[in-house]
Amino acid sequence: MGDTNLKNIYDIVIVGAGPAGLNAGVHLAGTGKSLLLIDKMIPWELPIPCAEGVGQLGFHEAHKDVRQSWIRQNITSACYHSPDGSMINYTDKFGGYIINRAAMQRDMADEIKASGGDVLFNVKVTEISKEHDNLRTVSLSNGVSIDAKVVIDASGPIGGFGKGEKIIGKPTDLEPAYFVWAENVNVALDRIHIYTCSHYAPGGYVWVFPRENHSANIGIVIGKKYLGSVNLRVLLDEFLEKNFRGVEIKKRFAGSIPCHVKKETFAVKGLIKTGDSASTVNPISRAGISEALLCGKLAARCAQRMVDAQHSWEVSRAIREYESQWEKMRGKRHSKLARVKGSMFAVPDRDYDAAAHLLASVPQDQLTMSKIFRASLGRFPRLVWAMRHLM
Repeated sequence: MGDTNLKNIYDIVIVGAGPAGLNAGVHLAGTGKSLLLIDKMIPWELPIPCAEGVGQLGFHEAHKDVRQSWIRQNITSACYHSPDGSMINYTDKFGGYIINRAAMQRDMADEIKASGGDVLFNVKVTEISKEHDNLRTVSLSNGVSIDAKVVIDASGPIGGFGKGEKIIGKPTDLEPAYFVWAENVNVALDRIHIYTCSHYAPGGYVWVFPRENHSANIGIVIGKKYLGSVNLRVLLDEFLEKNFRGVEIKKRFAGSIPCHVKKETFAVKGLIKTGDSASTVNPISRAGISEALLCGKLAARCAQRMVDAQHSWEVSRAIREYESQWEKMRGKRHSKLARVKGSMFAVPDRDYDAAAHLLASVPQDQLTMSKIFRASLGRFPRLVWAMRHLM
Protein backbone atom coordinates (compact mmCIF):
# COMPACT_ATOMS: atom_id res chain seq x y z
CA MET A 1 0.00 0.00 0.00
CA GLY A 2 1.18 3.53 -0.70
CA ASP A 3 2.69 5.56 -3.48
CA THR A 4 3.62 3.68 -6.65
CA ASN A 5 5.61 6.51 -8.25
CA LEU A 6 8.50 6.55 -5.83
CA LYS A 7 11.57 8.67 -6.37
CA ASN A 8 15.01 7.14 -6.78
CA ILE A 9 16.50 9.57 -4.27
CA TYR A 10 14.90 11.23 -1.25
CA ASP A 11 16.20 13.83 1.13
CA ILE A 12 14.90 11.77 4.07
CA VAL A 13 13.60 8.21 4.38
CA ILE A 14 11.91 7.16 7.62
CA VAL A 15 11.89 3.45 8.45
CA GLY A 16 9.03 2.58 10.79
CA ALA A 17 5.56 4.11 11.14
CA GLY A 18 5.11 3.90 14.89
CA PRO A 19 4.81 7.01 17.08
CA ALA A 20 8.46 8.05 16.63
CA GLY A 21 8.61 7.64 12.86
CA LEU A 22 5.21 9.20 12.29
CA ASN A 23 5.94 12.23 14.45
CA ALA A 24 9.25 12.71 12.68
CA GLY A 25 7.34 12.60 9.40
CA VAL A 26 4.68 15.05 10.58
CA HIS A 27 7.38 17.56 11.51
CA LEU A 28 9.25 17.07 8.22
CA ALA A 29 6.31 17.05 5.82
CA GLY A 30 5.80 20.44 4.27
CA THR A 31 9.36 21.62 5.00
CA GLY A 32 10.40 21.31 1.37
CA LYS A 33 12.38 18.12 1.95
CA SER A 34 11.43 15.10 -0.15
CA LEU A 35 10.22 12.46 2.30
CA LEU A 36 9.39 8.74 2.22
CA LEU A 37 7.87 6.81 5.14
CA ILE A 38 8.16 3.00 5.03
CA ASP A 39 6.67 0.31 7.25
CA LYS A 40 6.40 -3.46 6.96
CA MET A 41 2.66 -3.27 7.76
CA ILE A 42 -0.22 -0.82 7.65
CA PRO A 43 0.19 0.75 11.09
CA TRP A 44 -3.49 0.97 12.01
CA GLU A 45 -5.11 -2.15 10.55
CA LEU A 46 -3.85 -4.92 12.83
CA PRO A 47 -4.38 -4.84 16.62
CA ILE A 48 -1.48 -2.87 18.08
CA PRO A 49 0.41 -4.56 20.96
CA CYS A 50 0.34 -1.52 23.23
CA ALA A 51 -1.28 -0.70 26.59
CA GLU A 52 -2.07 2.78 25.17
CA GLY A 53 -1.62 4.73 28.42
CA VAL A 54 0.00 8.20 28.39
CA GLY A 55 0.36 11.13 30.77
CA GLN A 56 -1.36 14.30 29.60
CA LEU A 57 1.62 16.61 30.06
CA GLY A 58 4.09 14.42 28.20
CA PHE A 59 1.64 13.62 25.42
CA HIS A 60 0.84 17.25 24.66
CA GLU A 61 4.49 18.22 24.93
CA ALA A 62 5.45 15.56 22.40
CA HIS A 63 2.71 16.14 19.82
CA LYS A 64 1.69 19.54 18.52
CA ASP A 65 -1.93 18.69 17.70
CA VAL A 66 -3.55 16.04 19.90
CA ARG A 67 -7.00 15.21 18.53
CA GLN A 68 -9.99 14.32 20.67
CA SER A 69 -10.66 11.31 18.43
CA TRP A 70 -7.38 9.77 19.65
CA ILE A 71 -8.54 9.67 23.27
CA ARG A 72 -10.49 6.67 24.51
CA GLN A 73 -10.60 7.69 28.16
CA ASN A 74 -9.51 10.55 30.40
CA ILE A 75 -7.63 9.18 33.40
CA THR A 76 -7.79 11.15 36.65
CA SER A 77 -6.55 8.65 39.23
CA ALA A 78 -4.52 5.53 39.85
CA CYS A 79 -5.23 2.70 42.25
CA TYR A 80 -2.18 0.93 43.64
CA HIS A 81 -2.67 -2.65 44.87
CA SER A 82 -0.09 -4.08 47.26
CA PRO A 83 0.62 -7.83 47.31
CA ASP A 84 -1.82 -8.52 50.16
CA GLY A 85 -4.64 -6.72 48.36
CA SER A 86 -4.45 -3.38 50.17
CA MET A 87 -5.33 -0.45 47.91
CA ILE A 88 -4.23 3.17 47.68
CA ASN A 89 -6.10 5.59 45.42
CA TYR A 90 -4.05 8.50 44.12
CA THR A 91 -5.48 11.43 42.16
CA ASP A 92 -3.16 13.28 39.80
CA LYS A 93 -3.98 16.92 39.04
CA PHE A 94 -2.73 16.52 35.47
CA GLY A 95 -4.01 13.02 34.77
CA GLY A 96 -3.56 10.99 31.63
CA TYR A 97 -5.27 9.34 28.70
CA ILE A 98 -5.94 5.92 27.32
CA ILE A 99 -5.48 6.60 23.63
CA ASN A 100 -6.63 4.95 20.43
CA ARG A 101 -3.19 4.45 18.96
CA ALA A 102 -4.48 3.03 15.68
CA ALA A 103 -6.55 6.17 15.05
CA MET A 104 -3.60 8.37 15.95
CA GLN A 105 -1.27 6.55 13.58
CA ARG A 106 -3.76 6.60 10.71
CA ASP A 107 -4.31 10.35 11.09
CA MET A 108 -0.58 11.08 11.31
CA ALA A 109 0.13 9.06 8.16
CA ASP A 110 -2.68 10.90 6.37
CA GLU A 111 -1.19 14.22 7.48
CA ILE A 112 2.19 13.26 6.04
CA LYS A 113 0.61 12.33 2.70
CA ALA A 114 -1.50 15.49 2.62
CA SER A 115 1.66 17.57 3.15
CA GLY A 116 3.43 15.98 0.19
CA GLY A 117 5.26 13.07 1.78
CA ASP A 118 5.28 9.60 0.19
CA VAL A 119 4.31 6.50 2.15
CA LEU A 120 5.00 2.83 1.43
CA PHE A 121 3.38 0.17 3.62
CA ASN A 122 3.47 -3.65 3.60
CA VAL A 123 7.10 -3.57 2.46
CA LYS A 124 9.98 -4.46 4.76
CA VAL A 125 13.32 -2.68 4.86
CA THR A 126 16.00 -5.36 4.70
CA GLU A 127 19.12 -3.22 4.82
CA ILE A 128 20.36 0.33 5.32
CA SER A 129 23.80 0.69 3.77
CA LYS A 130 26.72 2.61 5.13
CA GLU A 131 27.17 6.04 3.64
CA HIS A 132 28.47 6.29 0.08
CA ASP A 133 28.73 9.49 -1.96
CA ASN A 134 26.77 11.35 0.76
CA LEU A 135 23.89 8.89 0.38
CA ARG A 136 22.60 5.73 2.03
CA THR A 137 20.84 2.97 0.13
CA VAL A 138 17.66 1.55 1.64
CA SER A 139 16.98 -1.97 0.34
CA LEU A 140 13.41 -3.28 0.38
CA SER A 141 11.92 -6.77 0.50
CA ASN A 142 10.33 -6.27 -2.93
CA GLY A 143 13.76 -5.90 -4.54
CA VAL A 144 13.62 -2.11 -4.88
CA SER A 145 16.45 0.10 -3.60
CA ILE A 146 16.08 3.78 -2.75
CA ASP A 147 18.79 6.29 -1.91
CA ALA A 148 18.47 8.90 0.82
CA LYS A 149 20.59 11.74 2.11
CA VAL A 150 19.40 10.88 5.64
CA VAL A 151 17.64 7.80 7.03
CA ILE A 152 15.68 7.98 10.28
CA ASP A 153 15.56 4.53 11.88
CA ALA A 154 12.31 4.23 13.82
CA SER A 155 12.02 0.48 13.20
CA GLY A 156 11.93 -0.56 16.85
CA PRO A 157 14.33 -2.19 19.31
CA ILE A 158 15.44 -5.19 17.26
CA GLY A 159 15.83 -3.77 13.76
CA GLY A 160 19.59 -4.07 13.94
CA PHE A 161 20.33 -1.32 11.43
CA GLY A 162 23.66 0.47 11.74
CA LYS A 163 25.69 -2.58 12.74
CA GLY A 164 29.38 -1.88 12.43
CA GLU A 165 28.86 1.86 12.91
CA LYS A 166 29.40 3.85 16.08
CA ILE A 167 25.72 4.24 16.85
CA ILE A 168 23.29 2.84 19.40
CA GLY A 169 22.35 -0.77 18.65
CA LYS A 170 20.04 -3.46 19.95
CA PRO A 171 19.23 -2.89 23.65
CA THR A 172 20.57 -5.42 26.11
CA ASP A 173 17.67 -4.95 28.55
CA LEU A 174 14.66 -6.26 26.65
CA GLU A 175 12.01 -7.01 29.26
CA PRO A 176 9.28 -9.53 28.46
CA ALA A 177 5.67 -8.36 28.55
CA TYR A 178 2.37 -10.13 27.99
CA PHE A 179 -1.11 -8.64 27.96
CA VAL A 180 -4.66 -9.15 26.82
CA TRP A 181 -7.49 -7.04 25.52
CA ALA A 182 -10.40 -8.29 27.60
CA GLU A 183 -14.13 -7.57 27.80
CA ASN A 184 -16.58 -7.88 30.72
CA VAL A 185 -14.13 -5.96 32.91
CA ASN A 186 -15.81 -3.98 35.67
CA VAL A 187 -13.51 -1.03 36.42
CA ALA A 188 -14.01 2.73 36.50
CA LEU A 189 -13.22 4.36 33.18
CA ASP A 190 -11.17 7.20 34.70
CA ARG A 191 -8.82 5.09 36.82
CA ILE A 192 -5.86 2.85 36.04
CA HIS A 193 -4.78 0.02 38.34
CA ILE A 194 -1.22 -1.01 39.17
CA TYR A 195 -0.39 -4.22 41.05
CA THR A 196 2.98 -5.18 42.52
CA CYS A 197 3.55 -8.77 43.57
CA SER A 198 6.65 -10.93 43.36
CA HIS A 199 4.55 -13.92 42.32
CA TYR A 200 2.63 -12.38 39.43
CA ALA A 201 5.22 -9.85 38.26
CA PRO A 202 8.75 -10.41 39.59
CA GLY A 203 10.85 -7.33 38.90
CA GLY A 204 7.88 -5.56 37.34
CA TYR A 205 4.16 -4.99 37.77
CA VAL A 206 0.68 -5.79 36.50
CA TRP A 207 -1.42 -3.09 34.88
CA VAL A 208 -5.13 -2.69 34.18
CA PHE A 209 -5.95 0.17 31.80
CA PRO A 210 -9.67 0.73 31.07
CA ARG A 211 -11.12 0.97 27.59
CA GLU A 212 -14.62 1.68 26.35
CA ASN A 213 -17.58 -0.74 26.63
CA HIS A 214 -16.42 -2.53 29.79
CA SER A 215 -13.13 -3.63 28.27
CA ALA A 216 -9.53 -3.15 29.38
CA ASN A 217 -5.89 -3.79 28.56
CA ILE A 218 -4.54 -6.07 31.30
CA GLY A 219 -0.92 -7.13 31.30
CA ILE A 220 2.33 -8.03 33.00
CA VAL A 221 5.89 -6.87 32.54
CA ILE A 222 8.71 -8.61 34.42
CA GLY A 223 12.40 -7.99 34.93
CA LYS A 224 14.73 -9.44 32.31
CA LYS A 225 16.53 -11.67 34.81
CA TYR A 226 13.31 -13.66 35.32
CA LEU A 227 13.00 -14.51 31.64
CA GLY A 228 12.81 -18.29 31.27
CA SER A 229 12.03 -18.91 34.93
CA VAL A 230 8.34 -17.98 34.69
CA ASN A 231 5.59 -18.34 32.09
CA LEU A 232 3.96 -14.96 31.55
CA ARG A 233 0.80 -16.36 30.00
CA VAL A 234 0.26 -18.67 32.97
CA LEU A 235 0.94 -15.84 35.43
CA LEU A 236 -1.51 -13.51 33.72
CA ASP A 237 -4.19 -16.18 33.49
CA GLU A 238 -3.75 -16.85 37.23
CA PHE A 239 -4.02 -13.14 37.94
CA LEU A 240 -7.19 -12.85 35.87
CA GLU A 241 -8.75 -15.88 37.53
CA LYS A 242 -8.15 -14.35 40.96
CA ASN A 243 -8.97 -10.72 40.25
CA PHE A 244 -11.15 -10.58 37.11
CA ARG A 245 -12.92 -13.90 36.88
CA GLY A 246 -15.32 -14.14 33.99
CA VAL A 247 -13.58 -11.75 31.61
CA GLU A 248 -13.69 -12.56 27.92
CA ILE A 249 -10.28 -12.39 26.27
CA LYS A 250 -10.53 -10.89 22.79
CA LYS A 251 -6.84 -10.79 21.89
CA ARG A 252 -3.51 -11.81 23.41
CA PHE A 253 -0.20 -10.03 22.85
CA ALA A 254 3.40 -10.84 23.72
CA GLY A 255 6.48 -8.74 23.21
CA SER A 256 9.53 -7.10 24.72
CA ILE A 257 10.05 -3.60 26.08
CA PRO A 258 13.49 -2.00 25.54
CA CYS A 259 14.30 -0.59 28.98
CA HIS A 260 18.07 -0.23 28.86
CA VAL A 261 19.51 3.29 28.87
CA LYS A 262 22.61 3.33 26.69
CA LYS A 263 25.31 5.92 26.19
CA GLU A 264 26.08 5.31 22.51
CA THR A 265 25.35 8.11 20.10
CA PHE A 266 21.87 8.39 18.61
CA ALA A 267 23.13 9.42 15.17
CA VAL A 268 25.98 9.33 12.70
CA LYS A 269 26.20 11.04 9.34
CA GLY A 270 23.17 10.01 7.29
CA LEU A 271 21.59 7.75 9.95
CA ILE A 272 19.48 8.84 12.93
CA LYS A 273 17.96 6.51 15.53
CA THR A 274 14.75 7.47 17.30
CA GLY A 275 12.07 6.00 19.56
CA ASP A 276 12.52 2.37 20.59
CA SER A 277 15.45 2.12 18.16
CA ALA A 278 17.20 4.62 20.43
CA SER A 279 16.06 2.95 23.70
CA THR A 280 13.96 5.92 24.83
CA VAL A 281 11.49 3.99 27.02
CA ASN A 282 11.18 5.04 30.68
CA PRO A 283 13.11 2.24 32.47
CA ILE A 284 10.82 2.20 35.52
CA SER A 285 7.28 2.73 34.24
CA ARG A 286 8.15 1.17 30.85
CA ALA A 287 6.14 3.97 29.23
CA GLY A 288 7.18 4.66 25.67
CA ILE A 289 4.51 6.38 23.55
CA SER A 290 5.09 10.00 24.56
CA GLU A 291 8.82 9.35 24.74
CA ALA A 292 8.80 8.04 21.17
CA LEU A 293 6.72 10.97 19.91
CA LEU A 294 9.08 13.45 21.55
CA CYS A 295 12.21 11.74 20.29
CA GLY A 296 10.74 11.57 16.78
CA LYS A 297 10.13 15.31 16.83
CA LEU A 298 13.74 15.93 17.86
CA ALA A 299 15.01 13.48 15.23
CA ALA A 300 13.13 15.41 12.55
CA ARG A 301 15.00 18.58 13.46
CA CYS A 302 18.30 16.73 13.36
CA ALA A 303 17.50 15.23 9.94
CA GLN A 304 16.55 18.59 8.48
CA ARG A 305 19.79 20.15 9.69
CA MET A 306 21.80 17.19 8.45
CA VAL A 307 20.32 17.48 4.94
CA ASP A 308 21.07 21.21 4.90
CA ALA A 309 24.63 20.82 6.21
CA GLN A 310 27.42 21.92 3.90
CA HIS A 311 30.28 20.91 6.18
CA SER A 312 31.05 17.97 8.47
CA TRP A 313 31.08 20.23 11.52
CA GLU A 314 27.46 21.18 10.79
CA VAL A 315 26.51 17.50 10.79
CA SER A 316 28.33 17.00 14.09
CA ARG A 317 26.57 20.00 15.60
CA ALA A 318 23.16 18.70 14.49
CA ILE A 319 23.88 15.38 16.19
CA ARG A 320 25.10 17.04 19.40
CA GLU A 321 22.01 19.24 19.57
CA TYR A 322 19.71 16.25 19.05
CA GLU A 323 21.36 14.31 21.83
CA SER A 324 21.62 17.26 24.22
CA GLN A 325 17.94 18.11 23.74
CA TRP A 326 16.94 14.52 24.48
CA GLU A 327 19.21 14.42 27.54
CA LYS A 328 17.72 17.63 28.87
CA MET A 329 14.10 16.63 28.26
CA ARG A 330 14.16 12.91 29.20
CA GLY A 331 17.54 11.20 28.94
CA LYS A 332 19.18 12.47 32.12
CA ARG A 333 16.17 11.44 34.19
CA HIS A 334 16.03 8.04 32.51
CA SER A 335 19.71 7.48 33.31
CA LYS A 336 19.08 8.19 36.99
CA LEU A 337 16.11 5.84 37.05
CA ALA A 338 18.10 3.10 35.34
CA ARG A 339 20.79 3.28 38.02
CA VAL A 340 18.32 2.70 40.87
CA LYS A 341 15.99 0.35 39.02
CA GLY A 342 17.43 -2.87 40.43
CA SER A 343 17.14 -1.60 43.98
CA MET A 344 13.61 -0.32 43.50
CA PHE A 345 12.24 -3.58 42.15
CA ALA A 346 14.03 -5.55 44.85
CA VAL A 347 11.59 -4.10 47.41
CA PRO A 348 10.10 -7.12 49.23
CA ASP A 349 6.36 -7.69 49.22
CA ARG A 350 6.15 -7.04 52.96
CA ASP A 351 7.40 -3.47 52.48
CA TYR A 352 4.79 -2.79 49.81
CA ASP A 353 2.13 -4.13 52.18
CA ALA A 354 3.39 -2.16 55.19
CA ALA A 355 3.54 1.07 53.21
CA ALA A 356 0.02 0.54 51.89
CA HIS A 357 -1.22 0.01 55.44
CA LEU A 358 0.52 3.21 56.56
CA LEU A 359 -0.88 5.27 53.71
CA ALA A 360 -4.38 3.93 54.30
CA SER A 361 -4.57 6.31 57.28
CA VAL A 362 -4.52 9.27 54.87
CA PRO A 363 -8.01 10.10 53.51
CA GLN A 364 -8.00 8.80 49.95
CA ASP A 365 -9.45 11.99 48.50
CA GLN A 366 -6.56 13.91 50.05
CA LEU A 367 -3.77 11.56 49.01
CA THR A 368 -1.19 13.34 46.87
CA MET A 369 2.29 12.31 45.83
CA SER A 370 3.79 14.78 48.32
CA LYS A 371 1.82 13.14 51.14
CA ILE A 372 2.98 9.72 49.98
CA PHE A 373 6.54 11.01 50.20
CA ARG A 374 6.11 12.54 53.66
CA ALA A 375 4.38 9.49 55.07
CA SER A 376 6.67 6.85 53.60
CA LEU A 377 10.06 8.30 52.76
CA GLY A 378 11.68 7.64 56.12
CA ARG A 379 10.61 4.01 56.38
CA PHE A 380 10.33 2.95 52.73
CA PRO A 381 12.58 5.14 50.55
CA ARG A 382 12.91 2.62 47.72
CA LEU A 383 9.18 2.04 47.69
CA VAL A 384 8.44 5.74 47.35
CA TRP A 385 10.60 5.90 44.23
CA ALA A 386 8.81 2.90 42.78
CA MET A 387 5.34 4.27 43.47
CA ARG A 388 6.25 7.70 42.15
CA HIS A 389 7.12 6.33 38.73
CA LEU A 390 4.42 3.67 38.51
CA MET A 391 1.42 5.77 39.53
